[in-house]
Amino acid sequence: MAVLTDFITLFSGRTDAYGSWEGGCVKEPLNQVHFVEHLAGIVGIGIYPVDEHNLTRWGCSDIDVPDLDGVRNLQTALQVKDIVTWVERSRKGYHLWLFSETPLPAPFMRRCLLVAHQVCDYPAKEVNPKQEKVTGYGNYVRLPYFGGMDAIPNERVVLDNDDKPMGLAVFVEQALASRNKPALIERVAELYVAPKPASIQFGKNNVSTSELRYYMSPYSYKMWENGPLDGSDRSSTLVRLADRLRKDGMRPDEVLTALVDADKRWGKFHSREDGVHQLELIVMKVFGA
Repeated sequence: MAVLTDFITLFSGRTDAYGSWEGGCVKEPLNQVHFVEHLAGIVGIGIYPVDEHNLTRWGCSDIDVPDLDGVRNLQTALQVKDIVTWVERSRKGYHLWLFSETPLPAPFMRRCLLVAHQVCDYPAKEVNPKQEKVTGYGNYVRLPYFGGMDAIPNERVVLDNDDKPMGLAVFVEQALASRNKPALIERVAELYVAPKPASIQFGKNNVSTSELRYYMSPYSYKMWENGPLDGSDRSSTLVRLADRLRKDGMRPDEVLTALVDADKRWGKFHSREDGVHQLELIVMKVFGA
């Protein structure tokens, strides 16, 4: 089936693992059956955009709020530079997808999207790839068109220029034909200006550990309470937890308190003389300092 083959080509990424719909990495080979089940609405999947050579064919900016005007402004900023992107209505907001004809280094894809955010002065909270140099698997993005093979879904669907949902076959055909040349993506990426690091001074936090749970989203609390998943290391889980808490709106000193408590239970840095300093470095990293 041509539409299936083209969909797989468009959203190709790592093939040795994929993301589950509920959250978490499935460490098994990705194959055509997974895409079929996704499009049939049986089991949804997410794809890791960056391969083991740090190359990617696509990027995605996740706008986690229902701000269609905002994501269209980002799209227009790239369109001015002849970059073609696609707007997907996701579950809670919108995704802005950028496709390349052939794989290119992850930093160029990430910076190209960040340029649009800088031009529009629009916060870039989740731009995928999320790292310029991916270690491990990186972060995955849930694919659009879950259950979209036989019907146009209400969410996780790409919108046309009139903000109307596009059928799967129409979107795939147009998106595949209009993929951007890597050289153009790289030229736009060169316009990116790295922000100056912020300075964080850790003061005394007046929020008790028992109160911290009320500042956390359910997902963050579950991670904080239960610790690393099987197969996940403690360091990367501490980084992910810190980033989740930042997105929950917690201050750096509150995030540090939560990490200190988690580390006592998980046992990564707790016994080291510089343990707290290592946790401070994690907090500064996720806050961009």
